[in-house]
Amino acid sequence: MKNKVFLITGGTSGIGLACAIYLEKQQCNVIITGRNQKTLETALQQLGSNATGFVSDTSKLTAIDQLVFNVKEKFQKIDGMFINAGIFKAASFEETTESVFDETMNINFKGAFFTIQKFIPLLRNPSSIVLNTSIVVFKAFANTSVYTASKAALEGIAKVLNVELAPKGIRINVVSPGVTQSPIQKKSGMTDAAIDDLLKHFSETAPIGRIVQPTDIAPIVSFLLSEHSWVLRNEKIIIDGGTTL
Repeated sequence: MKNKVFLITGGTSGIGLACAIYLEKQQCNVIITGRNQKTLETALQQLGSNATGFVSDTSKLTAIDQLVFNVKEKFQKIDGMFINAGIFKAASFEETTESVFDETMNINFKGAFFTIQKFIPLLRNPSSIVLNTSIVVFKAFANTSVYTASKAALEGIAKVLNVELAPKGIRINVVSPGVTQSPIQKKSGMTDAAIDDLLKHFSETAPIGRIVQPTDIAPIVSFLLSEHSWVLRNEKIIIDGGTTL
């Protein structure tokens, strides 16, 4: 892994930042993206000299084009990507608005789709792409209809991409986290009390006896990005501490 270059979208907090920290400790060069300069700078302060950050809104194709240009200008080629940028807005099916639908799908699926497409010329042969989805794809949770659809769509294209991109040496695999202690709950609009109840429930019911942390996920993403996962294609690793057993 030493000196390899990996892009992490949505790398300023939570799972993305934990993966960036872990990969940099493996002597990798890490590129992270965030939607605003302040959060990007805060994240970079937690990383070392092998980290680079770019402000980029994955929901906008022009921003993805600019990101590709910036990465190519500095690194020419990359060895893999962790497609991690995503949002969750809690809303019942009946109360879901068009704006919530569009924002969720634009970031979680459309942005991921076109980030992969536009970075293909920069991906080395061989290289690895890891998609961050969720256990919501196979376990139903109330108030997650659009989020679930966006993550299911992302998993849905993984198999196709593995077939189409195989001649270029690009492989795609998936991590499917369970409820993880990260800023995504706060950003979703959930109250502090609701977040506390959620984390308490999964801490008490998980066979591991605690909530999943972003640092639990980072080594698994690193494995999927590394040459050790070369034989894996379209595999999904469920990282939920056993809550869906």
